Amino acid sequence: MELWEKIKSNAVVQKVVDFFCKYTNVKPVLEFLQSSKSIQKTISIILRVFTALFGLVLLIVWIVSWRYINHFKFFGGVGYLIWQLAFLFAGIITIKILYQRFAEIVDLPESEYMITPIIARVMVTFGEVFFIFLAVMSVPAMLAIWLAGSSLSYGTGSIGMFLSIVSFFNPGSIFMAGIAVLITSWVIGFLVLILARLTTETVLALVSIAKDASIIRTKVSAKKK
Repeated sequence: MELWEKIKSNAVVQKVVDFFCKYTNVKPVLEFLQSSKSIQKTISIILRVFTALFGLVLLIVWIVSWRYINHFKFFGGVGYLIWQLAFLFAGIITIKILYQRFAEIVDLPESEYMITPIIARVMVTFGEVFFIFLAVMSVPAMLAIWLAGSSLSYGTGSIGMFLSIVSFFNPGSIFMAGIAVLITSWVIGFLVLILARLTTETVLALVSIAKDASIIRTKVSAKKK
């Protein structure tokens, strides 16, 4: 024991111990992982980076899609021009909404449930964005179909991507196809929004039930003692 005490009190040994204690201190890491605000900030940053990358992808799609304007005659080109301008506008709105919603994650109240409220916020945000995007693009899509007529196809740039989503319209009548795309866009967007909100409310309700059950168990245990 005396030898062990001498070793521990040795200056060199003490310096080595202090060095390892200093550079292997895991307390700040554990505090970071246990802090809901730290987790919220990290996820918020990741989601905002994702938003920036998503915006870049939309911009690339928009730029590449300009080459398809040569596939149309004059009125079809006018319709496609309207579509492209509306697509840029809708894309800017989409990115702005995503960025603001994901930035608000930092302001969520602290709770023992850190991830569930964030997942709920993300789900309802994507539902809102999907609805707004389809709502904004519904009228330009209708006009593009009317002006382009039979020369418009599913493989025609970004509008082809949009038409593949709302592919329930009747191709036999150009006028009715445009009306069908307008109505279908709003219906699909609204249904996705409702589904996103329903899923979000279900998740939050389950968390609330679990929290209430935990409180009841705690009170019962306290009474037994």
